[in-house]
Amino acid sequence: MKARTAAARIRSELVAAGIPDAAMEAEVLTRHASGLSRSEYFADEPVDEEAWTRLVALTERRLQREPTPYLTGIREFHGLEFTVGPGALIPRPETELLVEVGLSELKSDPLATLLDMGTGCGAIAIAIAKEAPKARVLATDISSDALHIASLNVARHAPQVGLIRGDLAHGIARADIILANLPYVPEGIIETLQPEVRQWEPRVALNGGEDGLDLLRALIQDCQMRLRPRLVAFEVGLGQARKLADTIRAVGAEADIVNDLVGWERVVTARWQ
Repeated sequence: MKARTAAARIRSELVAAGIPDAAMEAEVLTRHASGLSRSEYFADEPVDEEAWTRLVALTERRLQREPTPYLTGIREFHGLEFTVGPGALIPRPETELLVEVGLSELKSDPLATLLDMGTGCGAIAIAIAKEAPKARVLATDISSDALHIASLNVARHAPQVGLIRGDLAHGIARADIILANLPYVPEGIIETLQPEVRQWEPRVALNGGEDGLDLLRALIQDCQMRLRPRLVAFEVGLGQARKLADTIRAVGAEADIVNDLVGWERVVTARWQ
């Protein structure tokens, strides 16, 4: 069977199941199952029986709404290819804004210590370390499963990144810059999320409490009372930025909101003098 014929067959199943971007998903799964490059796929190279069997199995899993990055084990972020798996949240394109905020801050102090809090698969810390090699980059997560996945990516891309298992900044003596991609989904709306998220991604990486800001507030208090970093940058969800900025200002720190490329209030920064 030719590659594009195989993809067309599974695309129709994905469309019938209501899965968005079915054509792209069919291509990705076909190439992954067959080992074909994109150019080989578009040249319509043949797919052998073993590859077709693998593709059918992958399609069945996708029809159960298992995310494609978990099926392929790969996700691209900030121009790098990361190993991903069910133990860690899949990196989102919008999180690249948090990386840009961190890199911008490092321009004035390339030797600073930067902490990636809630690192998941390690994407933020590694992206920073690749572009700011003089910085001391640490990454923490409460999940041992996430840190295992992060360790694979660190070994591949940026062995200088230090991985620490801990809750928020527990065990961290100091940090100049903190990038916090903590759970911020309000508990009550988790069940309304796409099935790929609510059924498959780790709940501990999603649940931010009643209003989604529980862990972010806890970190603000720790920074105010103990760490006193120069900058903390938080990724937030829709409608959360102004509330978090008010919390930051209430402890005497300076707060700013950074919009993403589509104009959403995506990152909130806190500065201590």
